[in-house]
Amino acid sequence: MGVALLMAVALSLDGLGVGLAYGLRRIRLPLNSLMVIALCTVLAMGTSMLLGSWVTLWLKFIPARSLGALILVALGVFQLARTILNRKQESFPQAVPAIAVVHPKAVLEPVFRVQLHFLGLVIQVLRTPQLADVDGSGGISLRESLLLGSALAMDAFASGIGAAMAGMTLSVIGIVALTQIIMLRLGQKMAGKIPETWTSKADYLPGAVLIMVGLGKLI
Repeated sequence: MGVALLMAVALSLDGLGVGLAYGLRRIRLPLNSLMVIALCTVLAMGTSMLLGSWVTLWLKFIPARSLGALILVALGVFQLARTILNRKQESFPQAVPAIAVVHPKAVLEPVFRVQLHFLGLVIQVLRTPQLADVDGSGGISLRESLLLGSALAMDAFASGIGAAMAGMTLSVIGIVALTQIIMLRLGQKMAGKIPETWTSKADYLPGAVLIMVGLGKLI
């Protein structure tokens, strides 16, 4: 139970960041949209855990538990590396062409059309959560919650295979989904109250916690 909760927190910290961003920009996140987001997490992690269980049946020479733990460690290392890389890119922003300053609409319209490709937009939502409010209404509709839910479920899907192979039960899915909702709500409530230095350091937590969970399963 303790390991499952620890993993749930690691997979839900992106939700905390999204909640903070929405709280600061006063973007509403209705309960029905939260349910859709949780359902996306359940479907994504459920599918990947079933896949992990199926892979386990075919493993004969490699202990599935150890391999699953190594997958979790690898995902944690990947997340840490991604965070460090993103920090470096933020420290050295790319130059903005003059036309983007003089004529912003001329540049934003084609960029927006490109970002409407679902997969590309899902990836962008993790970096800029307000992009999920596609219609600019100041609230996340049911349709937009599918986009946001898909973005937040990416880590859950990637971790599900390793979790199943490491011996975790399907109950972890419900814990992750519930923690995701709590983190989103908590982020909205705490917007503007948490020092920016804390939130910036929290970016390293998901990767670090996944590494801890994986190492714990190896011991």
